[in-house]
Amino acid sequence: MNRRDLITLAGAAMAAALLSPNAHAAVNAAELTRISNYLNGIGTMEGNFTQIGPDGDVSEGKFYMRRPGRIRFEYQLPNPTLLVADGFWVGVYDTQDNTLDRFPLSETPLDLLLRRRVDLKSEGAIESIERSGGKLRVRAVDPGAPRQGSITMVFNDNPLELVQWVVTDAQGLTTTVALSDVRRNVDLDSRLFFIEEVERGRAQQRPR
Repeated sequence: MNRRDLITLAGAAMAAALLSPNAHAAVNAAELTRISNYLNGIGTMEGNFTQIGPDGDVSEGKFYMRRPGRIRFEYQLPNPTLLVADGFWVGVYDTQDNTLDRFPLSETPLDLLLRRRVDLKSEGAIESIERSGGKLRVRAVDPGAPRQGSITMVFNDNPLELVQWVVTDAQGLTTTVALSDVRRNVDLDSRLFFIEEVERGRAQQRPR
């Protein structure tokens, strides 16, 4: 799995049961407004995540988010990855090889979740919404690159809460990210989101 794949999984790192095809599923403007308002109401968030890859490999860790623009995924060993978005860039650090790759935040799926104001009605990316079993599943495809895959965000419906997402790539392979023990609007140290600290070799050392 390459570094850009990790960014795709993490960003599309906030939700996950694959949306079943449904020809009658329709995008409801009121639901999009409701979900947008929920996302816009999140200032900070922290919790645990479990990632299941296409080959069934499982990774776990902790995440921290501060909107706009900032998120951190700390993978537990043996996965040596740390992913940090600082508002402009996303850095993917390999603590084993001591390497760092950077990508513009605006070119990753994280941008939709982390932007200052989310308005799903105007994005043009939402293909369908499905409600079943107390869950709300929202499937999104980049209108500029529809063959590159999709993201399905999964929410508890009442009260509305983001709990999973599923990323399906261009080859039809899926990766699931499930969130747990989530706490919203908590105090987070700004240093969690400094990519510069990663470059100084303190990748897995969370600020106290």
